[in-house]
Amino acid sequence: MKSSRKSGLFDYDLISVLLFNALVFIGIVSIYSATYNTGQHSWMQSFYGKQTIWLLFSYILVIVIGFIPIKTIKNNASLFYLFGLSLLFLVLIFGANINGNKSWFRLGNFSIQPAEFVKLFTILGLAKLLTEHDFKITNFKNLLQASLLILIPVFLILLQPDLGSAIVFLSLFLVFYRDGLSIFYYLFTVLLVSLFMLTIYFGSKPVVMGVATIFLLFNLWTYFKFKKLYLGLTLGILLLALITILGTGFVYQKVLKPHQRNRIEIIMGMKQDDKGTGYNLKQALIAIGSGGLTGKGLLKGSQTQGDYIPEQHTDWILTVVGEQWGFLGTGLLILLYVFLLIRLVFLAERQKQKFSRILGYGLISILFFHFALNILMVIGLFPTIGIPLPFLSYGGSSLWAFTLMLFIFLKFDAHRIEDW
Repeated sequence: MKSSRKSGLFDYDLISVLLFNALVFIGIVSIYSATYNTGQHSWMQSFYGKQTIWLLFSYILVIVIGFIPIKTIKNNASLFYLFGLSLLFLVLIFGANINGNKSWFRLGNFSIQPAEFVKLFTILGLAKLLTEHDFKITNFKNLLQASLLILIPVFLILLQPDLGSAIVFLSLFLVFYRDGLSIFYYLFTVLLVSLFMLTIYFGSKPVVMGVATIFLLFNLWTYFKFKKLYLGLTLGILLLALITILGTGFVYQKVLKPHQRNRIEIIMGMKQDDKGTGYNLKQALIAIGSGGLTGKGLLKGSQTQGDYIPEQHTDWILTVVGEQWGFLGTGLLILLYVFLLIRLVFLAERQKQKFSRILGYGLISILFFHFALNILMVIGLFPTIGIPLPFLSYGGSSLWAFTLMLFIFLKFDAHRIEDW
C-alpha cells in the first residue's frame, strides 16, 4: 500500500537518535580526557577538536541522507557495493602506509579509511542480493554466492593487511540466520574455531586423538541407542575437523605475523610479556581496575593522565571510562550499547520490506561485533586486533561510517509503511 505521508528527519526513531547522541557525547568527553595535556594547544589540532568537527560533519551527513530518496539507495545498492570494492583496490595502490597497514587515503592532514565505509556498501549489496526473486539462503548455490559477496572485501582488506576490519566483516554471516539459514552452520563454525584454538594450546596430536575418540564414542552410542550409524555425516565432520587441526600449524606459523601470535599466546596464558606485546593490555587492566566502583573523576585517572596506554583515545577508549567513572560508569555505557542494539532489533523486526530488514540486521551485526570484540579485547579475553568502539573511539572514518549506517536504516524505517 502506498502512503502519501512524507517522512522527514523528525520521523526518525527518537530513542535511537537519543542513544546515538549520548554515545558520541561520551566519546568527545573521553577523547578530551585522554588527550587534553598532550601538548596540542590549538583546539583545531587537538584530537577532541578534530573529533568534534567530524561529529558536526556527521550531523550534516544525517541531513544529506534525509534528501536522498530511498529508491535511489535501494536501486543502486549493487553499484555501491562495486564502488566499495573499487576503493579497496585503489587503497592498495595509492593508499598511505600508517602503522604498517596500507588502509588509508591521505587527504592533507586528514586520513580516510575506506574499509569503514565498505561495511555499509557490503550491507547494501547483501540486502540487494538476498531480496532477488527466487533467492533462498538455504540453497547451497545461493549461500555460496552470498558468502562470496562478503568474503571478497574480506580478502582485499587482509591484503592491506587489516585483520581487525576483516574479522568484523564476518559478522554479516549472522544476517543469514534471520533469513532462514540453519543454526547447524554456526555451531559447526564454532567447533572449527574451538579446534583451531585447542590445537594452538595443546598441539595437534592430543586434539586429533580427542576428536577421534569423540567420533568413535558417538557412533557407538547411536548404534546401541538407535541401532543406526550416522557414518556419512560424522565422517564428513571428522574430515573437516582433521583438516582444521592439521592446517592450524600452517596458518599459525606462516599466515599470522609474530606479533599476532604473541597476542594470542598472551590471551591464552601461554606466555607473559608485560613490557612488550602485552604492555597495552596490562596497563588497560590496571586503569579499569583502579577505577573501582565510581571512578576517580574527570581528568583524575593516573593511567590516563600519565599517558601509560598508547593510543588510548582510539581502540582503548573504554579504559578512560573505566578509570574515571568506574564500574558504574562503564556499566552505564555498556547498557547504552545494549539498549541501542535491542532497539535496532525491534526496528528491524517491524519492517514491512525484506530489504530494509536485512539492512537493519546488517547494521546490528557490525555494531555488535565492534562493541563486543572491543570490550573483550580491552579486558583481555580477545587478542588485540585494532577494533574501535563505535561512536566513542577517535576517528572520522569510523564515526562517519557508523552514522551513515545508522541513519540510512532509520530513514528506511521512517518509510516502512510506504510501497517503495
